[in-house]
Amino acid sequence: MNTVEVVEDGIYQAEYDSTRDQPSLAVVAAVAAVDNSDPVEMNPLHNVIDTGALNELFSATTSGGQRNGHISFSYEGYEVTVFSEGVIKVNSVENT
Repeated sequence: MNTVEVVEDGIYQAEYDSTRDQPSLAVVAAVAAVDNSDPVEMNPLHNVIDTGALNELFSATTSGGQRNGHISFSYEGYEVTVFSEGVIKVNSVENT
C-alpha cells in the first residue's frame, strides 16, 4: 500500500495495488495509519465485514478483467470505502 494522504479535513485516501494486494489487508493498514494505531491491536476486520467476500469482490474476473464498484462500511470509528480501482477512503465518523 502507498502512503495515506489527507484529501480534506478528516478524510484520508490510500492507494493499493489491486492486482497484488488484498483489499482487506489494505483496509487495515490504511485505518491503522490514519488512526496512528498498531494493526495488531485493532479489532479484527472480519468482525465487521466478511473479508473473504471483500477480497473476492475486487478480484480479477475469470477473463482477467477488473471488476467495477465500491463498498462502504464502518470500522474502528471510521467510514471506510473501498473502490475497485485500488483506492481506499477513510472518513472520520464526525465527517459522515
